[in-house]
Amino acid sequence: MPELENLDDVSFSELMKKSVSEIPQLCPEWTDFNAHDPGITFLEMLMWLTEMQRYYLSQITEDHLESYLHLLGTTARMAEPSVILARFSSEENISIKKGTVLNIGNIPYQFVEDMIIVPDKPEIISENGKILIRQRFAPFKGKYMPLYFSLKNEKNINPIKDGFYSRAEVKACLITQNGEVDCSVKDGTYGLYQSGFITIKLPEEFDESTAILRLELISENKLELPQKSCFNCDVHKLIQLDKDGNTLGAGGTVKENIEFSADIEGQKINVSVYKELLIGRNAETPEDAFNRLKLEQRHMPRAVNKEDYVRIAMETPGVRAKLVNVFSKEPGRVSVCVKTVSGSLHENEMKNLRKVLFEAKPVGTEIEILTPVIFSARLVVTAKTDGWAGIRKLTEHIGSVFEPLAKRMGVFINMPDLFRQIGSSPNVTEMKSMKLRMGKGIELTENDTLKLPEDGLLSLGEIMIQ
Repeated sequence: MPELENLDDVSFSELMKKSVSEIPQLCPEWTDFNAHDPGITFLEMLMWLTEMQRYYLSQITEDHLESYLHLLGTTARMAEPSVILARFSSEENISIKKGTVLNIGNIPYQFVEDMIIVPDKPEIISENGKILIRQRFAPFKGKYMPLYFSLKNEKNINPIKDGFYSRAEVKACLITQNGEVDCSVKDGTYGLYQSGFITIKLPEEFDESTAILRLELISENKLELPQKSCFNCDVHKLIQLDKDGNTLGAGGTVKENIEFSADIEGQKINVSVYKELLIGRNAETPEDAFNRLKLEQRHMPRAVNKEDYVRIAMETPGVRAKLVNVFSKEPGRVSVCVKTVSGSLHENEMKNLRKVLFEAKPVGTEIEILTPVIFSARLVVTAKTDGWAGIRKLTEHIGSVFEPLAKRMGVFINMPDLFRQIGSSPNVTEMKSMKLRMGKGIELTENDTLKLPEDGLLSLGEIMIQ
């Protein structure tokens, strides 16, 4: 999106100075440039008009901006309410209808779904790759029971959006003495990949005295089930809206960890604000919207160069990419090599990468998605050190020397340079020899060099100091 030109950037005095400087070339017989000259007076009037025209032409009103936004197919954003999670407890079973208003301080919040509060705490057990939940299920017969999954660390996660593939499928089964009953599941965690609600529809009739709810994670790839502490049965979602559906925008945001008691239709409940999901936002002005669009244009999901492909792969929903290398061995064919946090690309991660990369690539370009070829290395160093303490410190020093090489694919391994870096350690009194054994028949000495393939990644394992 082009920047709007600022036309009002030249002052009256600058316009006059420039105009007078051009008189000798345009009219050599004009020699008097003083203020009393009628020509100068006439020129001052013209430059004053010019300055006024530039000023008015440079004024972009909100009507102009709204017209520009309309041409671009968008509008300024309206105010958005804050969305929070809260924990609820009570001394008896309480049913709360969707839309019921709860005031947190002077800020009104609404329940987004029908909610049931039960007094007893559930027992959650992790066993044989499954999550087992024991509690009183009678109030939830024939209804939806929400289970909130809270991932401890989501800093390195690209949230999965609609239209992308889940990491896995969450299945729920109610086990009673009469057998097992599969329960329908609405999974907002995309296979326990990110925090969200798992809503489970329980059957209308079952023996609640022996009932146990079992959760399983179904995937073609091997996945570890999170800790049982990640699952909460007493957390529910609230949205900042009053009974008339009005929002306070950013002014309606509450802080976490607030605890209070409230009466809802004569029933007492205890509430604590658990987590803020969405911060309230005020209405956007046309100017703010136009500036936002300009910033978004600079990060359009189009792949032009290597940096674009790397950025798009790193930001792909549902893919926790740790390293990305992009290269081309032939014209019109781009290879994107991705190493994830787990070390391998799961099938659905590959599908999500294909989705974004194939949409972003230029017409006529072929995309190849690869995983790194790991070169597991063993380093043998023959050197004199200051005893066992020196060996330990030298091992740590070697790890720091090789660390940058393990963070890039296709690195150039310069053994003479590494030999000097390791020998420069204050714990080394004499550096004799060094060998790097990389498997596949590759062995490098302190005099060798090697360029790994573009999809090759060095992994230094055992370090032996003789």
